[in-house]
Amino acid sequence: MRALLACNPAAHGGRGVRALPAVTARLGEAGVELDVHRTTSIADARKTACDAAGRVDAVIAMGGDGMVGACATGLADAGPHARAALGVVPVGGGNDAARAFGLPHDDPVAAAGLLPGLPRRRIDLVRADGRRYLNVAGAGFDSEVNRVANARLRWAPSMLRYVGAMVVKLATERPVRFTVTLDGRSEELAAWLVVVANGRSYGGGMRVAPTARFDDGLLDVVVIGDLTKPDFLATFPKVYAGRHLEHRLVTVHHARRVELAADRPRTVYADGEHAGTLPMTFEVEPDALAVLAAADAPGLDRPS
Repeated sequence: MRALLACNPAAHGGRGVRALPAVTARLGEAGVELDVHRTTSIADARKTACDAAGRVDAVIAMGGDGMVGACATGLADAGPHARAALGVVPVGGGNDAARAFGLPHDDPVAAAGLLPGLPRRRIDLVRADGRRYLNVAGAGFDSEVNRVANARLRWAPSMLRYVGAMVVKLATERPVRFTVTLDGRSEELAAWLVVVANGRSYGGGMRVAPTARFDDGLLDVVVIGDLTKPDFLATFPKVYAGRHLEHRLVTVHHARRVELAADRPRTVYADGEHAGTLPMTFEVEPDALAVLAAADAPGLDRPS
């Protein structure tokens, strides 16, 4: 296998650069012919993946979920000339893509060692107003939590970071009036947040869309409705087990095209990165990308 390793050296407080020698050694032991590129930004990661897509067998994203999403987007940008599959070496705070693809999410060296033996699997991507993303996009309360977590609590472990930011924002936030249009059918509703998911988890294991799969050709739209604040505070932490869906005001919908608007400005985050503001249109791109994933990967349905 010939591969490009795109490493974010700043990932998770420098974990990326610290793990790089051991990761490259493990890949070399597995017979991978490797080039290494240390990225300088999300845009650089995307361009690097796109430029390499036609000349290597795999582009390995070594970083967090934002880095993985950028490399996925770059490979899709290369179009029909791309032959590279996406590999993941997780060194970020959340590492939800690694979880979905059946890789150790907390051991980058072990994940690297598995990659050369993994089958290529085809997955979907999502296009949001012209910008692709891999995993989960959210608008409403969760996007505000994401913003606070990234701006003020980067020093904390991922679970503590998001729970802490949630408590901070709950004091001032209130439900938003959304207009949600699913494959042409519109509904107005009050909700704390709306998630448009290709994968099942974000934020370091928060299983916000536990029925979502990367290869089913559909988007899972999860709406956490107009709960009281005490009820929301009791329900939202259940997202780590996917049990928030048990609440009668939490609903899941499926669509290929989703149009989302709100009664006041709301930021959208996708793959943990700022993606714009509402209104926004989301469309699934089936079979858009090849990934290196375990045959029993929990985020995929179709066998390899």
